[in-house]
Amino acid sequence: MQEIKVINQNLSREALFHALESAGIQTNAYADLIFDHPAYRYTNAEKEISIVALTIYDLGLKKGGNFKQIEEAVQLSGYNCCPLEAAPYIRMHCHSQKPAAPKTESGHPPDSILIFSKPMMYSDDFPKGFYLRNIEGTRWLRAYIASDDYFWEPETQLIVRKL
Repeated sequence: MQEIKVINQNLSREALFHALESAGIQTNAYADLIFDHPAYRYTNAEKEISIVALTIYDLGLKKGGNFKQIEEAVQLSGYNCCPLEAAPYIRMHCHSQKPAAPKTESGHPPDSILIFSKPMMYSDDFPKGFYLRNIEGTRWLRAYIASDDYFWEPETQLIVRKL
């Protein structure tokens, strides 16, 4: 697992959206709900984080797991959740990603990469976090809604923070 350093540029809302647009990165309506929430911080003190990409299986969850099980496995493996505000910078940093099919059924899309972070709020009606997707050459930063007991498969790819 390769460690990658991601720089938090502490951009304002306008500058961040300009940077995403300039990079050709799209967002979905769920992402807008997170970005528009008053608790979302566009700037914070952390200048840099180290991340690694792995699978839920790599964390020891051979049959997959729900959020709490994944969170426990992340911590037991010596990693941590990514700050929610780091997601746009992670997307801008991650240029190459396997292309995905444009349409998926409900559930976690295949070939997407979950940015594992703590939700801003625990509600089944508000997005929990972000995932990365490459649809026909377009990079996406998408947010998702899932219940607390939603089950991720063991081959689900995720990005966690390296301590």
